[in-house]
Amino acid sequence: MAAYSYQTPTRSSGGQRFSNAQFNPAPQPAGTIDIQEQIALGYDLPAELRSQGYAGGNRNQDPYRQYGFETAGGAANGGAGAAASGYYQARPGATPGNPQRTMSNGGSRNGNQLAGQFGGRMTGGNQGSISTEHLAPIPRAAQRVNETYMSQQRYPDMDDIINHGTTQSLPCQIEMSAAWVPFKKTNSYHIPDSAFTQYNNMQCHTIMGLFTEIGTVWMTVDNRLYMWDYATGGQFQGYEEQPNPITCVKLLKPRSGVLKDNINYVLAIGTTVELILIGIQATKNIKQPAIWELTMYNTNMSVNTKGLDISIIEGTALGRIFFAGISDNDVYELTYQAKEGWFHGRCGKICHTSQGISSFAPKIPIPFLSKAEDVEYVKQLIIDETRSYVYTLSSRSNIRVFHYSQENTLAPRMTYPFTQLRDHIRINDHRLVIHATEIVSISPVPFGVARQTHLIATMSTGARVFLKALVSEYSYEGTSSMQMAHILPPPELNDLSPMGRRAPISQSNAMVKTIKAKVIAPGYFVCIFDPKLSGPRKTGEQTDSQEHSLFISSPDCGKIAYTVESGKNRIQFEEVGTRINLESRAEAIEVVTPPYTKGNETWAQFDTPAAEIAILTSSGVQIFKRRRLVEIFAAAIRYGAEGAEAEVRKFFITYGPIESCVTALAVACGVDVDSLENRGSRVTDQEVVDLARKYFIEFGGKPRADTIYDAATLPSLDNVKLSARHDAISIYVTRIIRSIWKENIIETIRGPGGMPTYTSKIEKPNLQAIQIQLQDLAKFLDANKSFIDGLSGSEQLLRVGSRVEEVAQQAEHRALHALMQLIGTMIEGIAFVLVLFDSRLDDIINSLSDQQRVEVRDITYEGLFTTDVDSPNSLAKSLVTAIVNYNIAQGSDVDTIAEALRKRCGSFCSSDDVISFKAIEALKKARDEEEFEVRAKHLRESLRLFQQTAASMSMVDLRETVEEFKRLKFYPGAVQLALVAAKEMDRGNQAMGYLNDGSLEHDPRATAYKKRQECYRLVFEALEEVDAFSSGSPDALDGMMTDEANIREDTWDVAKQSDDEVFLHAFYDWLFKRGQANLLLATDSRTALEYLQRRSVESLPHAELLWQFFARREDYFQAASVLCKLARGDFKLKLENRLEFLSRARGLCSSNGPVGMRQRMTDLSHQVQEELDVAVIQDEILKRIEGDERISKEKKAVLKKELDAQLISLSDLYNKFAEPYEYTDICLAIFQSADYRGPTEIRKCWETLINQVHEQTVKQEKIHPFEAVADTIRRLGHKFSLSEYIFPPNELVPLLETYALERQRDIGPPTWIMDSLLEAGVQPDILLRVLDDMYWRNEIPFQGSTKRRLVRDAVFVAEKWFYGSLKGARGVGGSGGSLSIGSGSGVGGAPSGFRSEFVVAILEGYLNNGLEVGPERQRLERLLGEIRRRM
Repeated sequence: MAAYSYQTPTRSSGGQRFSNAQFNPAPQPAGTIDIQEQIALGYDLPAELRSQGYAGGNRNQDPYRQYGFETAGGAANGGAGAAASGYYQARPGATPGNPQRTMSNGGSRNGNQLAGQFGGRMTGGNQGSISTEHLAPIPRAAQRVNETYMSQQRYPDMDDIINHGTTQSLPCQIEMSAAWVPFKKTNSYHIPDSAFTQYNNMQCHTIMGLFTEIGTVWMTVDNRLYMWDYATGGQFQGYEEQPNPITCVKLLKPRSGVLKDNINYVLAIGTTVELILIGIQATKNIKQPAIWELTMYNTNMSVNTKGLDISIIEGTALGRIFFAGISDNDVYELTYQAKEGWFHGRCGKICHTSQGISSFAPKIPIPFLSKAEDVEYVKQLIIDETRSYVYTLSSRSNIRVFHYSQENTLAPRMTYPFTQLRDHIRINDHRLVIHATEIVSISPVPFGVARQTHLIATMSTGARVFLKALVSEYSYEGTSSMQMAHILPPPELNDLSPMGRRAPISQSNAMVKTIKAKVIAPGYFVCIFDPKLSGPRKTGEQTDSQEHSLFISSPDCGKIAYTVESGKNRIQFEEVGTRINLESRAEAIEVVTPPYTKGNETWAQFDTPAAEIAILTSSGVQIFKRRRLVEIFAAAIRYGAEGAEAEVRKFFITYGPIESCVTALAVACGVDVDSLENRGSRVTDQEVVDLARKYFIEFGGKPRADTIYDAATLPSLDNVKLSARHDAISIYVTRIIRSIWKENIIETIRGPGGMPTYTSKIEKPNLQAIQIQLQDLAKFLDANKSFIDGLSGSEQLLRVGSRVEEVAQQAEHRALHALMQLIGTMIEGIAFVLVLFDSRLDDIINSLSDQQRVEVRDITYEGLFTTDVDSPNSLAKSLVTAIVNYNIAQGSDVDTIAEALRKRCGSFCSSDDVISFKAIEALKKARDEEEFEVRAKHLRESLRLFQQTAASMSMVDLRETVEEFKRLKFYPGAVQLALVAAKEMDRGNQAMGYLNDGSLEHDPRATAYKKRQECYRLVFEALEEVDAFSSGSPDALDGMMTDEANIREDTWDVAKQSDDEVFLHAFYDWLFKRGQANLLLATDSRTALEYLQRRSVESLPHAELLWQFFARREDYFQAASVLCKLARGDFKLKLENRLEFLSRARGLCSSNGPVGMRQRMTDLSHQVQEELDVAVIQDEILKRIEGDERISKEKKAVLKKELDAQLISLSDLYNKFAEPYEYTDICLAIFQSADYRGPTEIRKCWETLINQVHEQTVKQEKIHPFEAVADTIRRLGHKFSLSEYIFPPNELVPLLETYALERQRDIGPPTWIMDSLLEAGVQPDILLRVLDDMYWRNEIPFQGSTKRRLVRDAVFVAEKWFYGSLKGARGVGGSGGSLSIGSGSGVGGAPSGFRSEFVVAILEGYLNNGLEVGPERQRLERLLGEIRRRM
């Protein structure tokens, strides 16, 4: 099958039609480009290929499918032919959701499953997007950013990436080229000579480690501990205050509230005798922030660990400390607290894996009973805080899982024997297991990285085993077993070619002597191995090397993301690694800068520090830094082995055109193009930037329409597949602003006294860094817009070959133009935020209205960037105005302020804003001026300026300005400004057309009409105020009009002489209907009150308005009186409305009132409450009648009509409704409300109620009758708990006991009566007294042996009372000591409230009366014995 190649291909947007062609890329002659490169870079293919069809084939042989396309009608796994049309469509984006896939071991999977799971394009392509035809440029670009924001997070987690079995993973790609290595050594710090001498002294017991949290190396020499700053070699600290050899050291976080607040770490030191805690205060040096200053505090906390030989100490972020030793396989916990308790000191030790006295007794080694190598001990202990799990690895490679939740608890979940794991590995590939194979280390996998995979075990052969947790359907305790999910064989590290090669799976023995290993989320593999003990060796050869090698690798996130994007058959775990000779013995592996663990690393490469890992060796500390794609791309251009263009093509094929364009764009914009080691660089840094610019422009592809169109049917702009260049710009912008896009701008903090203070949620340096990146991008796009298709303008359309291509170019131009506008808005938006934070933020926000303060607290950066700042209601405009007003109040000049704003954020301060600021300044001068003529001049100037900007004024600003005019008695100006603003808001005079056409409800012009009405209301308010202003003065004095009269006449003349027809229409309505509801509520005149009081007699709406009128003026007594009259009145109201009025009246009576009205309000409140209680009973009867099937529909309608109207008295409710229809529970409620205490009627009601419940339950046959009776007793007991007459235990107990004996005998729990009464709130002593009285009265039916039921219930009540009191006493008195029984308050451990003498007397009476031998007597005697024992 011949491969096709050709010279000098032409650029294309792709999307051509193919059929019946087989592609088999083969090595090409020099100067040619293979098929895969052509597709990845977006070139046209020759006509002979376009004229042929394509017949499916294997997916891995189909480069068009491989690079993200799906054949319409084709089969994902090959074999089926393409449809007749045969065109190719880009996969639409999709979200991963909650994937539910099926995958066979080693088999292939249908590509459509993958596309539906993660989406064919993680970049959020156009297809499947919401239409943007109706959107303005900035909202359109914001929608694109949001789509990209979501699609960039569709990165599969580890469970989705790994497959079952070794054959489903590609071997690790070993990079030897310096340009492509995933990690680089950034620093190497040597151990000081004095410490190095001690380390090499074989006569001393010496161990070393790292505290990367504080940049410190520690070393022990026998009983001494030394620490120093590894970066500077200084800051020596020592601890020599204990005599025992140190076996283990760990830096942990302390428990909250135990140590002093300045102690932010605790140093756990394990010795041969004890475990000691030392407090550490670590602070950064003010002059040199990279240096930590340490202060050690003696906490006087230690615990005896003699015989344990502590070798492991680990802790949680909340301060729990676990440890283990080499003498046994137990897991211990160190507990510590601030103060000593009665029975334990400040420190304690808990063994979570042994029971009984062995968990507390000291360990005594017995060497003659067993050999050291026969003892299984804890080799490693790790904590997964995302799942609250503790894992241990034993010396025999057995894994145990524990779960911690509550304080000082550690529950074992399972044990995973190494034999079981070894069998699982042999099933997949026996070559990975040899006789000496063991687990070197285990590493937790956080929940955010994988849902099911919990651990990664590293074998001594260098293989990694992924272990997932299994939960049994019969288990309620989480993880019950483990299973091997995946194996990564060790890489082949020997005889590598310059570009590296892939090892045969499972045959590598390069790391067969793995010494240390750690897997760091999201999958960094750091492995220390002995090269002299690895690789091929002669039989029996054993050499111990003091020079270790490092293998360090990382998941190739960019490549995995491209696999998902391109829609290949299978996601595979792909990683890239490198081998480094440490030239010394490795001691520890620690993380310096944590990596990004929330998905694709490339998503956060522009705003998150690169991960750093520290390796401690016998000669020093070596720091390795994760290299990001921008660094790899720049290095590949600078000194790649195959030349710049070949390296870039390799990069594009590896990571796809979109991610590659993103990287090229970032390098072209100058992001992190730092010089690596100068190993024969062939280009300068500026040349790197220029080449990156070139490849971004040339390899960015073209927009295309995926469907075949002709001249008659052109694609819409939304159906065009935009170029990789556009997608790259969108992704780059999204990655720059991803950390702030969804975040609030303002963070509210409650200060002293609960007063809110405001601050920035994002730190200022971060905002400035984002702004600089956006500015660099904007400069790059502006400087190269003539070279970038879509930004070059209309001249690009002259070079298109068809109308379809022209539409595609238009879509590209529209999208890029929108992105350019959004970038500019983001830059100015951040500048505006920085200006805001440079001002007095609290004063500015507090000057806003309540609604605006809520909005400013909730606004996000996305909202700020996408809001039209020119809108009158824009929050940004209100903030700008507040900033200017604040500075004016501080004495600043308006021109200076406006000029500063326009320079930093011009779009937030327009020319109209400047005029408004000058108008505000003139108004401020008028307010401060005392001379009348000068004040009038400033007021007229302010009015003139405000009229020029009336069209852009928001209603809030307009109202505030009018109010300020009115405060300065400039009423004519207030009316004039409101009228001008109304016309400017509706220049098309739509409101007039709305009125002329009949003011239809759904007329779109109604919005303009309503806006103008808001302005007119300002006019009417000004007219009312000017009338009130002039009403206190005569119209004329000595034949001359007074000033007040002149102002009133001038104000009315402005309104009367207006030529605004819409205003005149509203003005006459206002004059004719001076008592409109909205105006009346806002008018403080007696006329309004008199008008409402007069009309409220016959008009329900006016009556409701009247009580609101009083309530607004805080005259709550009058408001409540009006509501009472409404509830009692003759208006046609439903019962629910009357209930509402009474409830409102009760609430108003509870409000604060004048001192002289307090008694009257209290009296009225009592009346309202009584009427409300009756109304509630009436409403309950109404609902009961509605659901009563015994009543006919006709009768029911009559009753409902009577009940759902006027309020009815209690007597009528009882005599007419409750009693005739046997609503016995309602009868009891009526008795309670009327304070009726007739015992005969009440007992009769209870008897009837019990019988009703019994009969209804028997009829329904759903539950036992006693259950329904018990529920009724509990419910009514709570309802009538305040009335001993309505809920009388002395009557209820005999009734219920008789009912249970005669009608529910031997049914249900024996003590259900007492349970229900106790739960209903009846006190135990009352029940005992009633039962005792029944016992001694010897009345039928409780005679003879039947009386034993009473004894049984009495003993049950006494037990409940007694043991319930004991529980309460333990809660107060604590554990330990004896408890005394008495009637006291429980002080000193006695049960509170339990009357022992009373109970004992009753129970002894039963014994003395000759209670027969049986369960009741045994239970009684046992209880008496318990009570006497505790007395």
